[in-house]
Amino acid sequence: QGRQLTINIIKTTMQKITNSKMTTKKTQNHARGATASTSQRIHTSSRQLMVTRLCALLSCLFALATLAQPTYALANCPNSCQCDDDTLVVKCGEGTLDVLPITLNPFIQRLVIQNNKIKTIDSSLQFYAELLFLDLSYNDLVTLPMRTFQFQRKLQELHLNHNKIGQISNTTFVGLAALTVLNLRGNLLAELEQGTFAKMSKLAELNLGQNRINRIDPHAFDGLMNLRTLYLDDNTLTTVPAPSIFQAMPNLAELYLGTNSFTSIEANAFVDLRGLTRLDLRGAGLHNISAEALKGLEGLRFLDLADNRLQVVPTNALSHLERLEELLLGQNDFEVIGSGAFTGLKQLRKLEITGAQHLRSVQNGAFSANTNLEHINLSANKILQEVQENALSGLPHLRHVILKENDLHTLSEGLIPWSDLQTLDLSDNPIVCDCQSCGYAICWSQRTPPQIV
Repeated sequence: QGRQLTINIIKTTMQKITNSKMTTKKTQNHARGATASTSQRIHTSSRQLMVTRLCALLSCLFALATLAQPTYALANCPNSCQCDDDTLVVKCGEGTLDVLPITLNPFIQRLVIQNNKIKTIDSSLQFYAELLFLDLSYNDLVTLPMRTFQFQRKLQELHLNHNKIGQISNTTFVGLAALTVLNLRGNLLAELEQGTFAKMSKLAELNLGQNRINRIDPHAFDGLMNLRTLYLDDNTLTTVPAPSIFQAMPNLAELYLGTNSFTSIEANAFVDLRGLTRLDLRGAGLHNISAEALKGLEGLRFLDLADNRLQVVPTNALSHLERLEELLLGQNDFEVIGSGAFTGLKQLRKLEITGAQHLRSVQNGAFSANTNLEHINLSANKILQEVQENALSGLPHLRHVILKENDLHTLSEGLIPWSDLQTLDLSDNPIVCDCQSCGYAICWSQRTPPQIV
């Protein structure tokens, strides 16, 4: 339809030029018999007709330029880029671009320039007001000037991860009212100022992981009413952000806080995150979790507490998580998993305790409160020698037991609920197995299709 309209404009313009020529000819014939004063008026009229004809010609040229627009984009595509004028997508692979190209199709909707040498986003970005997706990851960006994105009012995803950006403010993202995903992972950010993201009310995912963030203003996340996923992992935070900070994100569902230096989590740290379903605290430096630390997380389904320094299983803290389905607790410092260690976790289906270098014993009734358990992984605990006979009793839904890479020498017949088991992995254990001590396992493996290792 746009092309047909342009053609119609050209036809109409050409007709105007033809008509103007005919009018000029008639005027000249009439002028031959006129008086001097009349001749002057005719001369003026003739000049006006010439101006009209010139304007019409310019309109025609403009229309022709518009009609030729698709070849414009293709003809100005940098050598390291692929420009698709049908899908309005431009992808520039690894290269030496140090500035944004300004000769691309101004109507592109998706621009990807990764692994180049771009150091700043200058005014050339204003030429691409139709962008929906912009990826400038793995470049050399150091700063983002104020109002850099003020013309990108349609932009939905912005990826600036793995650059060298050291600062952002409440003027950095002005104009990004439609943005839903912002990725700043792998930069050099140290602080988050008040109202930094206030102009992005539609933002659903914010990745600030792998920076150097050590301070977050209490109002840094104001305005993020629709945020669902927040990454703050792999920073230098020494305390969990204050509960008041999370009040600005009532719809947050996933929170990643691992690889920080928290040491402990105080009471009611997450009390305002009642909609949270996934919490990642892997490698957060935790020595202790207070009994009320996880209060308010009644809807949590997944919790990762692996790779910390916990001396004991935080039974009291975990007891608030009645809907928890998956728990990762490996690579901690506790020595024993005692009876009722996971009391309150009625919906727990999958439990992993792997790589706990000090774990030596799993006692009777350790999982007695977790009757919905289907999968238990107790592997790679190098000094684990004892899993007591009734440690796995009372688990009617248990299907997968992984006990590989431990220091188990014997295996009690009553340990495993053999009838419904589908997977049993005992590999890389010093178990002495003969017909008398492991006969039940051999019989089970012969009559049951699933695997025993």
